[in-house]
Amino acid sequence: MDLRCRKTNCEFNKNLTCTAQKINISSELICKSYKKGDNKELKDFSSKIFTDNPPKIENYRHIKDSNLVCHANCLFNRDGKCISNGITVNSSLSNKPECITYMIK
Repeated sequence: MDLRCRKTNCEFNKNLTCTAQKINISSELICKSYKKGDNKELKDFSSKIFTDNPPKIENYRHIKDSNLVCHANCLFNRDGKCISNGITVNSSLSNKPECITYMIK
């Protein structure tokens, strides 16, 4: 599973990749594992993605035995575990760390 996160001020965010050992998505789609990093600034990188100088994005990090708990009524939720190939948490400018991979059953 590939875990991408656009909450650049999260303690577990390393160049737009989530490094948390356990991720918990609530029934409201909120990433309960989000933790604001003390020395991390909030960055808006969206305008730079398709330029000659895009932001650095960490390489794909396959997590074979991911501990991704999900309580959402989502197509990828199987008995409280996410079975998607990957998830993405929304943009750094959004108020809440919300899973945007969500698909209605």
